[in-house]
Amino acid sequence: MKKLIGYLGAACALIAIMYMIFSDQGTGSVKIKAVDGVIDLRELNDSPFVSLAGDWKFTPDAFVAPNHFIRDTDNLLVPGSWASNVQWGSYQLLVYLPDHWTDIGLRVRNIWSAHVIYIDGVLLSEKGKVAATKQETCPANPYYETYFTPDTRQVLITIHASNFYNTRGGIVLPIDIGDAEPMRKDVHRDLSLEWAATLCLLLFSVFHITIYSLRRKDEAFLYSGLHFLVLALVIALRGERLLIREFPSFPFELYFRLQDTFTFLASILLIVFIVKMIPSIIKPKTLLLLFLPILAYVILNIILPARTISAVQYGFFYYNDALFLIVILRLCYLTVKNRISIRKNEAVVLVLMLLFLAIFAISSSSDTLYFSGRNYMNRVGLVGFMMAMNIFLGIRLMNRTEESEQLTAKLQKANDAKDAFLKVTTQDLQRPLHDAVHLMKSITREQDPERQGEQLYLAEQLMGNMVYLLRDLHDFTRIRFDDYKVTLKSTNLRMVMLHVIQLMQLTFTKKNIHIDEMISKQLYVWADEQRLTQVFLRLMTEISHDTANDSLNIESMQAGTEVLLRVSTTRQGATTNGDRPYSSGLMMTEELIQQMNGTMTYERLESGIQFTVKLAFSEFKEPLTATEHEYNLQAAVFREDRKLGTLLIVDDDVMHAEIMRGMLGDIYQVRIAYTAQEALDYYSAHPEIAMMIIDDIIPGDINSLDLLEQIRTQASLMELPVLMMISSEYPRYIEMVFAAGANDYIMKPFSKETLMARLNATDQTKQFMLKAIEYEMAFLQTQIKPHFLYNALSNIISFCYTDGERAAYLLTMLSSFLRYIFETNRDGQFSSLQKELEIIEAYVEVEKARFGERLTFAYDIDPSIAVKNVLIPSLLIQPLVENAIRHGLFNKDGPGHVQVSISLQGRLLSIQVSDDGIGMSAEQCAQLMGGSTSSIGIGFTNVRRRVHDLTQGSLEIHSIPNQGTTILITIPLKEGQDHVESHRR
Repeated sequence: MKKLIGYLGAACALIAIMYMIFSDQGTGSVKIKAVDGVIDLRELNDSPFVSLAGDWKFTPDAFVAPNHFIRDTDNLLVPGSWASNVQWGSYQLLVYLPDHWTDIGLRVRNIWSAHVIYIDGVLLSEKGKVAATKQETCPANPYYETYFTPDTRQVLITIHASNFYNTRGGIVLPIDIGDAEPMRKDVHRDLSLEWAATLCLLLFSVFHITIYSLRRKDEAFLYSGLHFLVLALVIALRGERLLIREFPSFPFELYFRLQDTFTFLASILLIVFIVKMIPSIIKPKTLLLLFLPILAYVILNIILPARTISAVQYGFFYYNDALFLIVILRLCYLTVKNRISIRKNEAVVLVLMLLFLAIFAISSSSDTLYFSGRNYMNRVGLVGFMMAMNIFLGIRLMNRTEESEQLTAKLQKANDAKDAFLKVTTQDLQRPLHDAVHLMKSITREQDPERQGEQLYLAEQLMGNMVYLLRDLHDFTRIRFDDYKVTLKSTNLRMVMLHVIQLMQLTFTKKNIHIDEMISKQLYVWADEQRLTQVFLRLMTEISHDTANDSLNIESMQAGTEVLLRVSTTRQGATTNGDRPYSSGLMMTEELIQQMNGTMTYERLESGIQFTVKLAFSEFKEPLTATEHEYNLQAAVFREDRKLGTLLIVDDDVMHAEIMRGMLGDIYQVRIAYTAQEALDYYSAHPEIAMMIIDDIIPGDINSLDLLEQIRTQASLMELPVLMMISSEYPRYIEMVFAAGANDYIMKPFSKETLMARLNATDQTKQFMLKAIEYEMAFLQTQIKPHFLYNALSNIISFCYTDGERAAYLLTMLSSFLRYIFETNRDGQFSSLQKELEIIEAYVEVEKARFGERLTFAYDIDPSIAVKNVLIPSLLIQPLVENAIRHGLFNKDGPGHVQVSISLQGRLLSIQVSDDGIGMSAEQCAQLMGGSTSSIGIGFTNVRRRVHDLTQGSLEIHSIPNQGTTILITIPLKEGQDHVESHRR
């Protein structure tokens, strides 16, 4: 009944609104038009008033006598604008009136700007002051009505108009003429409608701004409130011009500027309001770009003369309407694609609201630009917009109320679950903690080694279950604060279940529970392996509480894209206890399964208990068997155990560090540092350590990231792999860890198996990179050009006949060069700077035999550099010198010079190789740095790669065509003993 009354009320209101819109007489469609300055209305019977539209007589730049009709002047279409060079003139129209019109009314909508109206030479109305110059003209532009009683059925209307303020001069909207009484009623109806619309919009504005003042986080209400306020001002400024009617002395110049400013400001505020509600509709930068033309127009409208800005008014009205259409189409698209954050019913009403507003805007533009006069679509658009906005707010309030009720119910349910979870978790934690304490005391008193071993095994199982219980508590807390995510990957279902069965083996044995497992070993599902282990462990624990002397069936089946795992007891004698509360782990199980896009059902049947877990299917493949896995792991450990490498653990937690020593002591020589400074000191004294593990929380002046950055100034990622133990997996924090120089990270707490897997993967990556560089070095050795050896030996042979001493010297240099090249791979990845300079000198001497006096070479070494102790990657500088000679100087006419300069910049070693050869273009340099050119062989590519991989240094090229090339290498300073250092263990 209440709904029916509401619908009837809404229908009555709608009928009343439609009557107000369409009941008055329209003059938009003109049936009778003036021809050659004359309009005949004597046969008019179907309308109380009409528009005086058509061809009026117009005399530009003259004020004609108002009592004399000038027939030989030009015609001008009314309504319409003047020519661009006309600024004042006279209109005349001869009107034949119907006989039934006694008192006559004229409704003037828009005459730019000052004007005087005469009827048969008698002054009827004067607005402003007309004149032939701008200085003498006093502008005015109101909407008004005036009435008179004609003496005859023929009247001459003469209008003098002066317009120095707007390019669209003259009578730009229709002038209505008709019977006085119906016209008064029509004017009263129009004014009432506009006042009602203005007051409603002001109420909306107050309502929305009040909501914003109470809840400042929702900025959309601020912009909607401001939009309604500005739209109310627009209606008061345009239409029937309520503001001028109420305040006739309002300044004309200010009034004109306010019209356009508020019109465009209303559009901006509405679009911003929509964007605030639906941020995905338009990006902020795009929105600003779209607003720039309108903002420019508003600013120009304020500072420039009125007549100047009015010349471009057409284009900006079009642009404003186009913006509305873009927003509407974009909103429709997002609604159809379901890409918006509001409900569809809200979006549909919002689109409807915008459509009505577009009708209002486009219709208003049509009125302004095309002189259409009264336009019903104006009213339909405005009223439709207001009704749609009310409906939108109502639906939005209804949706928010419904969401609030659902959220309240959900929060209450979550709160109840939290209380139950914490209660059961406390109970579940107390029992194993007490059991662990008593068990440890029993182990210390037990004398029988076999019995002591059983108790130790029991303690291990107990502690393992406690770990999963604490993980449940940790996961529950993270889920509650929406800080929880799982990492889904292809996981072997059977392997996880077998691991859980192994953990529960003691319980199953003592309770005489037989396991009948039928899971395909090739079946993989999408799951988080650790979370899936928690789920299965809790399922098995729940079953073990109510089962004894029974068989447990575990089977799997694939159904399309899903996998079903069913765990059930089989015998009637199951000791099910329906009164026993859920365990804390089972409470978490459903949530964990949902996080992995699965479901779980739990049933207590007459035959026992049954769990059904549904997960997403991943793939079928042959897994790595347990035997093979163990063999591979042992093989890897055996290879490492040939010579135990030193592992440095940096952790301020003494107990945790010692436990890690016990975990890794059979694989590494473990050293522990409790502070960052202690770690730096140890590494400086023992640079041969194989790997480092750093805790992410280290107290003191140097934190863990600072320590890592300082380590990286002394050793590259390949020289010293670093594993970071972290407490948080926030993406930004992980990014900082890797940016500081970590090779990998591991999340605390972790198992020994997980830690060993990470260490093994990191070490294997290091070995593979070292092996790859060794292959590159071997390949580099093979790149000694045959023609280089041929030319060198030919030159030496020629000197044998002319200069034996010179030939012997060159042969010695060539021998030194070849020996260094061939022994580099054997001696390691680094050599002393002195040896690198010696081989460069040997190479240059051999090349001088061919170039003669054309080639000169020199190097400049910072005196503070101990060349015997400074280590650099082998064959780092020589390939660059070779490129400078062969590609920089070979094709150059005349002498050429190569310069090698080495200097220190703090803890950085700067190496510069320059030549004054033919140089390269910027494009060639870019191709060279990008590795897309082979014009200089693989030597440069090898140097660039090893600078990055071995030292994490940088390499730059600066070259100018026909002037020369400079290559700058910057690497961390590395000091060692006076021999080549090998980094292979």
